[in-house]
Amino acid sequence: MIYLYDNSIVRNLRESFNQDHTNGAVVVKIVPPEEVLGIAAQIKEDQLNFPIVALTRTNPQIDTTRTNFTAMNRGVFAVMDAEKNEIYNERAVPITLSYTLTILTTNTADRDELVRELIFKYTNEFFLSITLPYEVERVMRFGIVIDRESDIDYSSGSPEYLQSGQLYQAMIQLNIHGAVLVHNVPFKLKRVEHELRVGDPTPKVATYMPGEPRSQPHPRPKFSST
Repeated sequence: MIYLYDNSIVRNLRESFNQDHTNGAVVVKIVPPEEVLGIAAQIKEDQLNFPIVALTRTNPQIDTTRTNFTAMNRGVFAVMDAEKNEIYNERAVPITLSYTLTILTTNTADRDELVRELIFKYTNEFFLSITLPYEVERVMRFGIVIDRESDIDYSSGSPEYLQSGQLYQAMIQLNIHGAVLVHNVPFKLKRVEHELRVGDPTPKVATYMPGEPRSQPHPRPKFSST
């Protein structure tokens, strides 16, 4: 489900940079992680229009500082399915997740302006959301903020352009707060009935699944008046 975080960030970036364009043109091309590997070949063949902001993701790891035994193993109640007579417990494993925004432009002015906008966008924690596509279709929020411990890396974006100076690059590190992996576990609902009979000290307990036929109840005792 990590791709859901990718899609949310990419969608938000596209809305931020291209929301005022009404003629269908793209002001800033946003490249998702799965398309980053093809950028070098497209640059070499002059198939790209600049500026470009490319998103790459680091390998996620389990965040041991946020692990919870119950949440990771049994899970916590999330939702009930009335049609199937099931409840779903949500198991969650917290992970560390970070991204790199790579800015590619053909001049330093565009590069500096994009860096400025991205710094202001992410300098305070920025919240986005994802919709889980599993049994429990619920919305989860997560935070994204610039990594203040790492420097912004400025350099030429490709060795082929070092001499001509036609392509410039800047790299910004982002950290994700609240990222988790989720797995839903269904539990079938059961109904328990207790039946007490006069003179019988042992109660009768019947357990059945909702929708199943019930056993015939014992006849009620009759009392005669004297």
